[in-house]
Amino acid sequence: MPKLRLYTKSYCPYCDQARAILESGGVTDYDEISIDGNELKMRQELYKMTGGRWDVPQAFVADRYIGDDDDLARLARSGELAKLLA
Repeated sequence: MPKLRLYTKSYCPYCDQARAILESGGVTDYDEISIDGNELKMRQELYKMTGGRWDVPQAFVADRYIGDDDDLARLARSGELAKLLA
């Protein structure tokens, strides 16, 4: 089963929203990676991994970039997120 990785930081309402989307979709087994404490380096890595995005949250499934909180919401509504994690 593919695993979701969610890059977040504390005091981020969009990260809170992403967590809520996952929880409401029944996704509880995911890796949350905080960029706190090493923000510049982590944002540079996110920029490379996403092809130009350095904001959080950012989500990946099995090393495939799937997007931010808006993308998670869209994928959850369409049922595509469940398919990606099956």
